Amino acid sequence: MVRGAAGLLAQPMFRTLPMSISRNRSVSPWFLIINLFVALACVAILGGAVWVQMAQGALPCALCVLQRMAYLGVLVLSLLAALGFALRSPALARGALWLGLLAVLAGLVFAAQHMWLFFHPAQTCGLDPLATRINAWRVTALAPWLLRADGLCSDIPDLFRLPLPLLSGIGLAVLGALMGACLPGARRLGTRR
Repeated sequence: MVRGAAGLLAQPMFRTLPMSISRNRSVSPWFLIINLFVALACVAILGGAVWVQMAQGALPCALCVLQRMAYLGVLVLSLLAALGFALRSPALARGALWLGLLAVLAGLVFAAQHMWLFFHPAQTCGLDPLATRINAWRVTALAPWLLRADGLCSDIPDLFRLPLPLLSGIGLAVLGALMGACLPGARRLGTRR
């Protein structure tokens, strides 16, 4: 059977494409989709936080900003994990997922501390020294509308009659569970059945 020149040129090119998931059946495309969903959810959650800040006039406190930074970390690391899945790089995918889970854990700690302050409002007084430290960071100058801590930790806005730190903790837990579900798939990257 004689093939044309176009067929001969196209055949090797399709064999080397890193995103041809059909050649490696040990990795499901759902791992890529899940990580992209996690990134999209982070964008939506951060957009919702900015909307609450602008619409309700609720200035973010230091713990709010630290939770936002955790979501930014999860956003970047889930995109890196998706890139690792697309490139069939198990080291990149696993590293990004583990660091993403670490960012989730840090965000959960900040959300839990914020909820503790919700139930003990007398524990905060005036200007928080953590807020002045966060506002002095260079990264805060890049996006002050997102990362500047000007509010008090005792002034917690709510959404759907639930305090925002509780919703933030729930969101981080769900995103962490999704990223954790991708870890077995990251181990199988690069292997063939």
